[in-house]
Amino acid sequence: MNTVVSIISLLVMLILNPFKTTGPGGMNPKAADSLSQHGDFPKLVGPYLGQKLPGMTPEIFAPGIVARDGIQEKLNISADQSEIIFYERAADGKSQYFVRLTKAGDRWNSPEIIPFTTQFINQEPTLSPDGSKLFFVSNRPRDNKKLEGEKTPDIWYVEKIAGDWGEPKNMGSPVNGDGVEVQPFMSADHHFYFCMPPADIYGSKILDGKIQTPVKLSENINIGRASSPCLPPDCTYMIFHSNRAGGKGSFDLYVSFKDESGNWMKAKNVDSLNTPGGEGGPTISPDGKYLFFTRDGKIYWVSTKIIDELRPKK
Repeated sequence: MNTVVSIISLLVMLILNPFKTTGPGGMNPKAADSLSQHGDFPKLVGPYLGQKLPGMTPEIFAPGIVARDGIQEKLNISADQSEIIFYERAADGKSQYFVRLTKAGDRWNSPEIIPFTTQFINQEPTLSPDGSKLFFVSNRPRDNKKLEGEKTPDIWYVEKIAGDWGEPKNMGSPVNGDGVEVQPFMSADHHFYFCMPPADIYGSKILDGKIQTPVKLSENINIGRASSPCLPPDCTYMIFHSNRAGGKGSFDLYVSFKDESGNWMKAKNVDSLNTPGGEGGPTISPDGKYLFFTRDGKIYWVSTKIIDELRPKK
């Protein structure tokens, strides 16, 4: 029976995030060695790792630095643009972890693996708006005395202490329950979003620092399978991926704008970004100018002006 439950849980995780293969956690020592070879790391200065800024056509972000062997997803940039965090699955498929790049002055340091992500399965990192917390999904045991991972994943977080990330803490109720909770996102307007099976997006208000009872979002968003919510700093729209009818690929990017009453409008397919393959895992830069997403296991970026073109006309 436990084996059946475990298989079902893994299938649900794949449904909610179809762009990665769920597998073993931990880290291959060779992956750690490749990240620690500082001598070969180029001199990168300025915002966005010193990369040429994209226009209206998506481009791979930081080839050879972020985009390299393996699979990369969910790129996050801190509010002060001094830290970049993303998920990586090694090319050998035997390890997965979060990669971190930090900036000293105006120059970027070489990438490093965040230590706590070398144990158990850890996926879907997302920074809080102020960069003080990192939310993620993990099967790590709720009871620290247990050595094996849980059958179903929860949403966890770590807090930044003196420049480093602390020990993982379980989000607890009302976010986590007995089932599967994934794809966390905290918005600047004090809401917490996440996903639950079969593949629906839920939202919770944050009042006095406490997350309120989650509410399933309307069918303007939750049609077909909807997952991986993300909002820009001004919170005027939500971008997510979905496999609803009428799309181009297995999963497409969709955007829903807020109406004058603050309600989510019917989502639109971001047609100019989507391909027959599949796009997902969107994130937005802290200045709101650039959209990052995953295609074919690599992180792309593009100007958010492509989203502005879809805004309802006043």
